[in-house]
Amino acid sequence: MSTTEHPGPERHASWLELFFDLVVVAGIGTLAHLIHADHGAGGLALYAIAFVAFWMVWACFTTYGNVTGEATRARPMLLGMAALAVMMAAVPEINGEHATAFSIAYVVGRILASRPFQRGTVVLDLPVVQALGGVVPWMVSWWFDGTVVYILWALGLAIDVIVLLAISGPRLAQNAQERLDELRGRTAGRGRRGRPGRPGRREPAPGRRRGRERHGDRELPETVSTLASDEPHLGERLGLFVIIVLGEGLIQSIAAAGEASWDGNLALAGAGTFVLLVTLWALAVRGGYAGVALLGTGAVPPRVAWPLHLVSSGALATLVAVLGGVLAAPEETLAQDVLWILLVAFLIYGLVGTAVHLILGARGRARHGVRNALLLGVPTVVAAAVLAIAGDALTAGRQVWVLALALLLSYLGSVRGIEPPGGTQSATD
Repeated sequence: MSTTEHPGPERHASWLELFFDLVVVAGIGTLAHLIHADHGAGGLALYAIAFVAFWMVWACFTTYGNVTGEATRARPMLLGMAALAVMMAAVPEINGEHATAFSIAYVVGRILASRPFQRGTVVLDLPVVQALGGVVPWMVSWWFDGTVVYILWALGLAIDVIVLLAISGPRLAQNAQERLDELRGRTAGRGRRGRPGRPGRREPAPGRRRGRERHGDRELPETVSTLASDEPHLGERLGLFVIIVLGEGLIQSIAAAGEASWDGNLALAGAGTFVLLVTLWALAVRGGYAGVALLGTGAVPPRVAWPLHLVSSGALATLVAVLGGVLAAPEETLAQDVLWILLVAFLIYGLVGTAVHLILGARGRARHGVRNALLLGVPTVVAAAVLAIAGDALTAGRQVWVLALALLLSYLGSVRGIEPPGGTQSATD
């Protein structure tokens, strides 16, 4: 098997990739409205399904741009952007008449993302881009209505997440090579059993091996080619997604502040929201990797970075989606269900980072793993406990400040270990 590597100078996101990310800006804002529209279990489940579907299509096209580099073609990327745009346009009525449009656009996006890769090529770090088994339940959903539709969507995404977590890229490449060898053997056998006296046909000289066999009208390569990620470029792409999530939270907060009464409560809540978002940026982007706070670039392989990014960015997107409601009525207390959504998202984000640093520290892969785990875990748990116990006695602005101060303590405790923008080291190195 041959592996495509990425020698040469570090490359950055192209104009085409940045143009593609514009749809992410619209998408995150649209998804946030699902939480505002329904705080119940059904609404949150639908929000989670829509976010994972959106992220999955984005991740597949991001992988295409990452592994192909300068060979990336505009047409697949623009078609993928169109599919994501349809998905986002369908979100406001996703639980109604636009559900089918959302699912069709998702299926089209996944298929489009898998097509640029040639036969005999395996993507090592995100094999789900070529595994379309999870798309089947989405297609089946076109013949159903109601809750069954969303159950089928969830089933399809569960299949994709299992592939993302459980299937090893090298193992997948080995299996592909074995299937290719078997297919080439059958093709060669049929050739030997062909018509021996066929006029004009020349057999290869003894000891000479054909470079490629034909299967029907398609040529079969001798070996499977594998595509590995360009890790610095991937880190930039993952970070850009997180920046977009945080930026959309800032946009929503500004929009809500524009319609609120401008008084001391709004000033307090606005300052807390700004500190919270800026500190998240400092921890997760400037000093983090794959959305995980204080994680050094390359501290985990891409196969691990992808699921971490899904969970971390999902928690951040949920967190910032609630912040707009804080500035809409800063003098009031957040509704109990909204407060718990905020707390769960905050806990998931902080504890995922804590677990990652603990594991890296235990395996000797991060010099400050335990320290970073404590810097994230302790303030996260304390802040969540304060809001869970005394949150009802605090206004929305003060509730946000509890979270902001917790993250600010984490940042201040680690600030000496964070490199300036453009550096590749963080507090874990």
